[in-house]
Amino acid sequence: MHTFSSGAAFIDGAGAVVGADAGFVAALGLAAEDPAGALRARAASSPELAALLAGPGRAVARVTGARGEPIELERVPAGPGALLVARSPRSAEWLEHALRSEGLTRLAAGLAHDIKNPLNAMALQLALLTDKLGSPGDATAASAGHLAALREQIGRVNEVVRRFLDVTDPTAPLGYTDLGALVADAASLFGHDARRRRVDLVVEAPRGAARTRCDPGRVGRLVLGVLARALEETPEGGRLSVRAEAEGAHAVVRIAHGAGDLDAESGYYSEVLSAAVEALGGVLTGARADGVVETTLRLPGNDRP
Repeated sequence: MHTFSSGAAFIDGAGAVVGADAGFVAALGLAAEDPAGALRARAASSPELAALLAGPGRAVARVTGARGEPIELERVPAGPGALLVARSPRSAEWLEHALRSEGLTRLAAGLAHDIKNPLNAMALQLALLTDKLGSPGDATAASAGHLAALREQIGRVNEVVRRFLDVTDPTAPLGYTDLGALVADAASLFGHDARRRRVDLVVEAPRGAARTRCDPGRVGRLVLGVLARALEETPEGGRLSVRAEAEGAHAVVRIAHGAGDLDAESGYYSEVLSAAVEALGGVLTGARADGVVETTLRLPGNDRP
């Protein structure tokens, strides 16, 4: 399984442990000679664990680990029984950080390009300005145009850096995250990558279009991960559209792009993103039909006026 798991055990239809690996036994502090009996004994005093062992379907329970730290157990149906996966409760957040790192890697080349061009332009203006200031005549008039060009390029660099910081470390001073502004900034940072691959990137995400009360840091990681995956899956010369809007009690992001070839890890990333959205109280849905992939991200909206 694609998780930061500490170990796993298999249980039969009656909830009895059939087998457990060393990581599972160590994580829960079970007796190595009889992990099945030790887990049954613990379940006798833990209704949550007892329900996890006996209940059908997929569920999650928290138990105390060998060193007193919380351990999350997830029950995943598997044939005649189920797989119990032991992991840290923070594993979902670690996976989000992994996706964020991948998105930042894709942004790196574009960020360097968007900053390098204005810096080159500033260097040229400074060279021209130096020549004119060293020549006889009205230095003020001769330098006015170059100084204006320098201010413009400095503004461009400042805007690129602002967008990058707002996406990678968003804040919510008013108690909510402006999802429209966040999506627009993130999409613009992928602009160079889109142009390089001849992808028509269309963004409809005005500021204030959608607001969410969710944790800004996790929302930022989520938006970065969703957009990075969507762009990567869009075939060269294709189209990628992104729209942010309010829909009832939700802040919604809709993404549509041409259906490229799915890589072997696509299911893993979808699982991680879905878990991250669920942790925020939202829903991530997707559909693939007629050569188009549509992804809808719904997060709890901001309920403040």
